[in-house]
Formats: sequence, C-alpha cells, structure tokens
Amino acid sequence: MPNRLPVTRRRWQATLILALFTVAVATSAFVGWWYARESPPHQGPLILISADTLPARALLAYGAMPGETPSIDALAADGIVFDRAYTHSPQTLPAHASLLSGQLPIDHGVRDDGGFVLGEGARTLAELLRGRGFSTGGASSSFLLRRASGIAQGFQFFDAEMPEPAPHEPPAVERDGLQTLEAAEAWLRMQDGQRYFLFLEVPGRAADAVVSRVVQALKNRNLYDGATIVFTAGRGGVDSGARLDETALRVPFVVKQPGRAGAGRHVAAAVQHVDILPTLLDLVRSPLPGGLRGRSLRPILDSNDGTVAEQPIYAESLEAAFRFGGEPVFAITSGGYRFQRGPGEDLSAIAGVELPPDATPPAMERMRALLDGLLQGKAIPSPADIRAADDTSYAAAGYLPGLRTLQPLTTPVDANEQSALTSAHRSAARLVASRQLPSAIAVLHGITRKRSDLATVHAQIASLLARTGRLTEAVDAFDLAGTLRPDDPNVAMGLASAELGARRLEEAKLQAEHAVMLAEKSDPRVRAAAREVALRVALAANEAEGALAHAAEAQRADPSRPLTPFARGRLAYDAGRYEEALTDLQEAATVLREQGSELAELHLYLGEVLVQLNRHADAEAEFREEVRAFPQNIRAYSSLATLYRASNRAQAAEQTIDDLVVAAPTPEGYAMAARLWMIVGERARAEALRADARRRFRRDAALANLR
Repeated sequence: MPNRLPVTRRRWQATLILALFTVAVATSAFVGWWYARESPPHQGPLILISADTLPARALLAYGAMPGETPSIDALAADGIVFDRAYTHSPQTLPAHASLLSGQLPIDHGVRDDGGFVLGEGARTLAELLRGRGFSTGGASSSFLLRRASGIAQGFQFFDAEMPEPAPHEPPAVERDGLQTLEAAEAWLRMQDGQRYFLFLEVPGRAADAVVSRVVQALKNRNLYDGATIVFTAGRGGVDSGARLDETALRVPFVVKQPGRAGAGRHVAAAVQHVDILPTLLDLVRSPLPGGLRGRSLRPILDSNDGTVAEQPIYAESLEAAFRFGGEPVFAITSGGYRFQRGPGEDLSAIAGVELPPDATPPAMERMRALLDGLLQGKAIPSPADIRAADDTSYAAAGYLPGLRTLQPLTTPVDANEQSALTSAHRSAARLVASRQLPSAIAVLHGITRKRSDLATVHAQIASLLARTGRLTEAVDAFDLAGTLRPDDPNVAMGLASAELGARRLEEAKLQAEHAVMLAEKSDPRVRAAAREVALRVALAANEAEGALAHAAEAQRADPSRPLTPFARGRLAYDAGRYEEALTDLQEAATVLREQGSELAELHLYLGEVLVQLNRHADAEAEFREEVRAFPQNIRAYSSLATLYRASNRAQAAEQTIDDLVVAAPTPEGYAMAARLWMIVGERARAEALRADARRRFRRDAALANLR
C-alpha cells in the first residue's frame, strides 16, 4: 500500500509526458504543414534545362569522377539531387513532349520522332505558366524539336533554327548548345523583371558550358539566389532500340531552389519527367490541371522528411516498330523492379535495390498487370507523312519513314537482334541523308537478308530504287513487300507509283485501283492518298473523267487536299487552256496555303502555265517554290534552268543545274543535268558529268538514260 501512490503517480507522469510529446509532434507537423502551404510562391526566374543524351552516371552528383562537369556539379551542390529520375522515352520528341506537357506518350500521342506532332489539346508548361503571368521563352538545339513539332506551344519566344550546312553536305539536325543559348539570350535581355520561364534543350556535351553561362548571367543580374533551376536530360545514353534499361531511361534531375533551400540533399524516391510540370506549377502556387499522371514533388522539396506516394513509371520506344517493322518496346518501373515487354518479356531488379529472392514471381504478375492497365484502350496511331522538304533532315537524324500500320512479326526477334537491326537501319538513313543512295540500298538489303519478313524494309528499298531510276527493281521490291503485306494500301500505292514512273500505265492503273480498294478500310488520310495516286495515273493516261472522279473522292476523304481544282487545272493545261488552268491551279494553291500544306507538282504546273502566258518572273517564283517543297523534283530544276537560259541568265542556269545534281544524285538526275548542259552550250561539262555518272553508278541499269 505505501508504494502504490508513487507507482500510480509514475504511470500518470509517463502518460502525461507521452501525451505532451504527441501534442508536440502533432503541433510541429501542423506548423511545418502550415509553413509549407503558406511559404511564399517561387516568383522566378524559372529555368528548365534539358541535356540530350546525358546519363546520370556522367555527373559527380551520381558518382562520376570530378572535373568533367564543374558547373553542373556546382549547381547540384546548390540544389536537391534526385538519385532515381526517369524519362518516358529514349527518343527526343516523345521524351520532350512528356517533359513539357506533363503527359505520358500514350496520352499526348507523340510516339516517334517523325510523323507525330504534339497536339493543341496538350497544355504545355509554358502555356500554364504564361497564364500565371510569366513571360515564356525557349530554344532548342534539335531539328526534331522545331516549332512544327508542336513543342513550342505557349512560348512567346521559341528558337530552333538550324545552321546552314556546308555546300553538298547533309542538312544540320543539331546545333551547338552555346548557339542555342545565344539565341535565347537576346530574349533574356528583354526581360526587365524576374517573372519569366526559360526552357533550353542542348546536347549533353555542351550542357556544362550552357549551365555555366546561365548561372553567371543570373548572378550578374542578382537573380541567381531567387531563381528556381531544374536541370535534367531528355533521355539518358544513346538507346539501342531494344532495351529500356537504366542506361536509356535514367536521367539526372536537380532542383536548385530560391535561397539554395535543401542544398546538398539527395532524394532516393523514384521520380519521373511528368512530375516536373505539376511540381513547378505547385511551386508558383498555380492550380494543377486535372488528369495529370505525375505528382508534385513539393513535399520533398519543402522538407527533409517530405514524401510522395510511390507511382509506377512508364516508358516506351516505338522506333523499331515504326521505322522497320520491329517490336514495340514498353516498360514499367515500380517497387524496385522494371518489367519490359518486347522483344519478349523480362523482369529485372533496379541496380542498387535489394530484393528478396522469392519476390520475383508475384512481382512479375503485378508488373504485367500494371502495364496492361496503362496500355488498355491506348491504340497506337499511324504516323503522318513527313513533308518532302524535310526528308533529308529526318534521314540525317536516323529516321526513314516506314509503312503506316504495325503488324506483329511472323518470327519473334530477340533484343540483341533488334538492337543490331536498329543500328543498321539508322546507318542506312544517314546514308540517304548524305545522298549515298546505292550504299543505303545495300545496307537495307543486308537487313532483309537477315530478316526477310520485314515488309517495311522491302518497301523502303523499293522507294529508294525508284528514286534512283531503277524502276524495274523497285517494282520487284514492292512486290516482295506486297507478298508480306497483301492488305496494305501503302504498298499498292508505292507499286502503282513505280509502274507510273516506268510509264507502264495499264499496270499502274491496276495497282492504283487495288490501292483504292484496300484503302476503303483505312483512315481518311490513307483513302485520300490512294485516290491521289489513282488521280495521277488517270492524268498520265489522259482519262479526264476518271481523274476528276478520283479527285472528288480524295477531297471528300480529306477536304484539306484541294485535288479537284488541281485536277481541273492539269486537264486544262494539257488541253492548252492556260487562263483556265491558271485559275484552277491558283485556287488549289490558295487552299494549301491556308492549310499550311503542300501538293506535289502544283507549283511546277503553275510555273509551266505562267511561262505559256509570258509571265516569266511569276513562273520563276513558282518553280523555285516547287524546288523548295519537293527538292527531288527533277523536272522543276529543268524548267527553272530552261527559264533562266531563255532569260539570258547563264549563271543562274548553271547554278540550278549544279543544284539538280546535288539534290538528285541518281542516273536520272545526272542524265537530266547532262542534257541541260548541252542546252546551255556546255558540251564539255555534259560529257564530264556523264563520265562521272558511269563511275558512280557502275552496272546500274538506269545508266541507259545517260546516252
């Protein structure tokens, strides 16, 4: 009994202490939450720098040796480093579409570097910040991220102008990062306050120099301390096209906050590019749009103890599928695992994450279900045609367009094989950009010897053979593609065009009709394209009624293509009714100009009509427009050179002939150039060109055109 009171008192005291501790913790948490919510918004500047193909492991903050990137290392020391950050695509355009829209590729719809555009329905970070009163400027070092890609939405200033290539060199598809920064600096100098957002995309090799100059510029204006700077990479190492591994997907991610808040802290939680948009919006206290899959990372930035809910991280690469008919590759990363589908299925533990050995089987099922859930109902759209004027630039970036529809391979491909095929296909594309068409064809033939079931590659070979004038071989290659894809209207269209080029009009007509029939089950773009091929065959055969019927059907399928006035104008031109032809062709040109679209041979025939009407200056402008939009149109160069010759402009005529040989380094191009040299009285240059062609195209059947 004497000891009972002290024991009770001790219990009461312990309870009180525990209660007070609980209250203190709760109060501390509440105060921290209140402070976080009521802390002032970031006023700017906001800077987002994306370094292309810069893997995280290349930086000191991620374990690299010091000395290679001192400016980025200093920025990381002033900021918070996210140790496990991931991109959603190892391809430039899809990756940056996700970075700037806060959406996954399956949502924003940009699935490859070519044939896709970020649609106006995707609200970009620039648009959202502009709505909060920020000035917005951007600049990119990549041709793939020019304005036409849709990436520039919301930017008041955006620059992605590529430098002019050296004579006879492929077009530039990347510029130096400091050139990109210099383009943005003029805009920066016009910002008289701090409330602006700047986005820079630069090559990884120039990233440190760019960071150095950006930081120094901010310090010179006393803006560095208050600036929010996000440094990341659009993608990691150069991808293989077959593996979505740490090398391809893991990227650096550093956030330097005002006052260097949280400086030197490392965050182990896995984060992703789609987290950046909601994070920056949250930092400026902007409402977040609905439907975002990413999370604001502000709780982590505001507090050492802050956390965010774990979220699966999605990635994809459709390069192999779209470009040569390989396997699409998808991946999901969650809970220390990465599950990849295509080629085959694979589950791997993320490097540095320790997992119990018995965790793999249930993880495989869980990850498969996560990926299936994301992909459910997300059909892969067909890429659009790229503009003829951009063909060479895309080829220089490693891109050759393939067949529009994806079909599974008859025999599965493994990851190593797909990687080798991807590398070979990229090299073929770059040979096309260098105008080494026979070498490109040889590389593609090497691919088909290894995988004869790649219909897309057979079709690409056929298209290149047609460009070089080897039309009989082109027909054979299209036939091979048609055997593999008997229901593909694009193969039938290519075959009809090759037969038309060879002037085998009956065969061309049969293939065009077949293409029209196959296209009836396709989308409107394909239906219109098939009808356009049939229209051109009918025009070549002087079948006026059929031409007008195909034109009407094409325009019904795709009203943006003014093929009815084009067909009327062509028919009037062929009949010598030049004033009537001019009216119809100008109507078509007006519609295309309003649509921002182009139509092969429209400006060529406008020029020919204007020549007949003795309006030579206007004709010259039309011929030059045709050459600009369709640089492989040999007849346009010929008409322009002939016009210059008739106008006694010998130097301009000679330059046009030289340009023809550069644009069309084929037997047909050389043959036309040789004839033009003869017309302008330069027999010696014509003979020299023929001799050069015989050396270049030895054993080429198309050499007969050079006689």
